[in-house]
Amino acid sequence: MKKLLAVLLTLCMLLSCVSALAESTHYTYQQATTSVNESVDYNGDALSKYFEDKFNFDWDIISLTNENAEENVRIWINAMNLPDVTINNTYRNGEMMNYIQQGLLYRFPDDWKERWPNAAKAFELTSLGDAVAEQAGGTYIFPRAIFANNYPAEKIVTHMSVYLRKDWAEAVGFPIKDAYKTSELMEFARLLKEKDPGNVGSRLIPIAVQPLWAPYLFTLANSAYSGGADTDLTFYKDAEGKYQWGPASEETLTGLKLYRQAYEEGLLAPEFYTYTNTEANEDFYIAGVAGMTIMQGMASFMQLTDSYVTENLGLNYDDAVHVAVVLGEDGKYHAPELINYSGYIMFNPKMEQAKFERYMDLMDYAATEEGQMIIRMGFQGEDWDWGENGEIISHYEEGQSARSKYPSIYPVYHRLVIMSDDFTLINPNYAQKYRDRVAQLYITKNEYGDDVSIAPVDWNVMLHSSEAMNRVSVAYGEEYATIILQDGDVEQNWKDWVASYDYLIAPVLEELNAK
Repeated sequence: MKKLLAVLLTLCMLLSCVSALAESTHYTYQQATTSVNESVDYNGDALSKYFEDKFNFDWDIISLTNENAEENVRIWINAMNLPDVTINNTYRNGEMMNYIQQGLLYRFPDDWKERWPNAAKAFELTSLGDAVAEQAGGTYIFPRAIFANNYPAEKIVTHMSVYLRKDWAEAVGFPIKDAYKTSELMEFARLLKEKDPGNVGSRLIPIAVQPLWAPYLFTLANSAYSGGADTDLTFYKDAEGKYQWGPASEETLTGLKLYRQAYEEGLLAPEFYTYTNTEANEDFYIAGVAGMTIMQGMASFMQLTDSYVTENLGLNYDDAVHVAVVLGEDGKYHAPELINYSGYIMFNPKMEQAKFERYMDLMDYAATEEGQMIIRMGFQGEDWDWGENGEIISHYEEGQSARSKYPSIYPVYHRLVIMSDDFTLINPNYAQKYRDRVAQLYITKNEYGDDVSIAPVDWNVMLHSSEAMNRVSVAYGEEYATIILQDGDVEQNWKDWVASYDYLIAPVLEELNAK
């Protein structure tokens, strides 16, 4: 018995030494992601050092752009040269299944949810994570949850909303409402063009919008399946249960006719099609020559707009800006119901297990309330405290936040496992009026939408994998702008355009209907 006890004690000591040795191993994580600035040292501030000391690692951040991310990731995967960790924004199931079948992505251990329960909870809230894992026969990607603890409404839809010049609307007698049809917004644009309440003269742009976001005002506003901007959802079942292609629907044509009309009447900028992502917005809140624009209906964007109109235009936000929902011509809100995820994380298949486990330890901690509070607010006692009623009391001065104090927070830690959207609704660094408005916008979208106009997730489409589906890649915003800019009848232009894509679309429809 004494010999047996001695052996067991020795084994315990050895295991303890192995565990301590594993914890003492310092790891550098090569992580590729978008929105990072190559000139910033993401290891340098106190918050990053807190996490790095806690988990014994540091970062080697690789910068990706929205334009080059997909292509770079494809090259890395096929060359078996993925960074340790890659955060990709666009999920294409066919591609991922192909990579998984070839063993080109890291497979999570089968019991990973038991070991990292906090990360697992966020993973499960995305719906996509488990759906892909079931199809793949294991977990290979980790989608990041948009909302986890602070759901704003029953159905999650896009943040995108219309920002109007409230003072100009009041000056021309245009009603202030929570929601407007596209045609109503065009009427507001006509009033601005006629009366020029801001005395802008020839610089006036009634509707400042670029091709990327224009669908939210015209085509997507009338059909959740028309595609464009940040949605690839274009295949849907009709009333007879047969799959169709949304851009070929009459509802999409309705939006295109309004789009053409707005352009022909001079309600858009004459060269709107040359706008970059932010130039249309800048005409609204910096130059002050636009009557409305499309932007994210988030507290951060509202607060940023507030600072811009104050600094550049000398205006009070509450008097000058109103954020509202865009409806279709049928009076309903149209949008795809979003899967609760924003991008996904994947790992190099050759990563050693202990290194993977350490990163997952970081992810699990980041998903806890304590981890989230540090990531969103900084350190308790220094940057914030709990109030008597459980509210969060910020120690930051107006205009300051953890994001401005700790450069590493965004985009590195904010994008780990739960996205910033979730915390926005309770973040005291954003004025209560902005947070209330964000929640109200979500409620309004749900009130004006129904089970059809807010298109439910169709996993048959979302997870359909085939060569035909992989070939369907359309820049809908650019294509729709081209259609309305062409000479001739817009309906005929649209029909010709639809016909030109038949060789790509018909095989997918055949596959979906065969399912």
